[in-house]
Amino acid sequence: MPYFSIETNQTVDPASNRELIKRTSAFIAELLGKPESYVMVAIKPGTSLIFAGSDQPAAFVRLKSIGLPKERSTDFSEKICGFVQQELKVPPNRVFIDFKDLERDMFGWNAKTF
Repeated sequence: MPYFSIETNQTVDPASNRELIKRTSAFIAELLGKPESYVMVAIKPGTSLIFAGSDQPAAFVRLKSIGLPKERSTDFSEKICGFVQQELKVPPNRVFIDFKDLERDMFGWNAKTF
């Protein structure tokens, strides 16, 4: 049920992107303490993205999940920024993160809702 996406102006070759998306899926599963079998990840490198009037490395990240604990958002932010910096060379001050706690009855999967 967690959905995690990264849009970045950094470029990643297709072979590296496949490996990056696998590492990202494992990272999010561990971060949230959820089975990786429920995690969906999208990485969109090479996105036209300007932040603070600059085209220096930047990223927009979304993390959506049922039961996303608001009280852990600061910890999540720190760990996600560290991951994005390590994997994509985007400094934390050039990353925005959109956290969204999803309502069970407003999130569907397998022809039903949670």
